[in-house]
Amino acid sequence: MAYYIDLFSPETYFAFSNSNMDVSGFRDRRRGIAAGIKPGDKLICYMTKLSRWIGVLEVASNYFIDGKPIFTASNDPFVVRFRVSPIVWLKPEHGVPIISEQCWNSLSFTRDLPRSSTSWTGMVRASLTKLSDED
Repeated sequence: MAYYIDLFSPETYFAFSNSNMDVSGFRDRRRGIAAGIKPGDKLICYMTKLSRWIGVLEVASNYFIDGKPIFTASNDPFVVRFRVSPIVWLKPEHGVPIISEQCWNSLSFTRDLPRSSTSWTGMVRASLTKLSDED
């Protein structure tokens, strides 16, 4: 089993929350990475702008391509999709801030940095970034 980051903006968070919550999608440029993701892998959900961990989704299928709008009203760019099953899904205000002591001191990409650093943000700039086994 492997763990990958699944980024949500506040807008895509609410679109997913208001859907059946059984499909997560990514831009076509992530297709190569998506090809290596298997059922049973976990998507660790991170909300941009709020810098909070907001969920864990279990991958239930190999990726597929579908342009049916889910995450935007039309021309949905998140066409590389997986069937998923939510394990944890938090309201944004209950999400775990990345700067919380437990989180910051535990993650390999933050623990050796001062909290004022932005060096860690590279890990959360693109969906399907693979987390280390340690994390």
